[in-house]
Amino acid sequence: MTVIAVFAVLVIIGDAISMGICTIVERISEHASLIAFLFLFAAVFVVAWKLAVYITERYLMTPEQH
Repeated sequence: MTVIAVFAVLVIIGDAISMGICTIVERISEHASLIAFLFLFAAVFVVAWKLAVYITERYLMTPEQH
């Protein structure tokens, strides 16, 4: 259950960063902004899951749970 909470927090942070990046890209090109957003949106879920598992296993589990 902890890994899901960590994942949710990381996704929120990642999507906020993605929105900031896409806002900057939108000033250059609206079409590129959409492509960047779709790529970053998908990438955030993959990276967030891997980070959530790593953080949970490394820092939030007791030795008995391993």
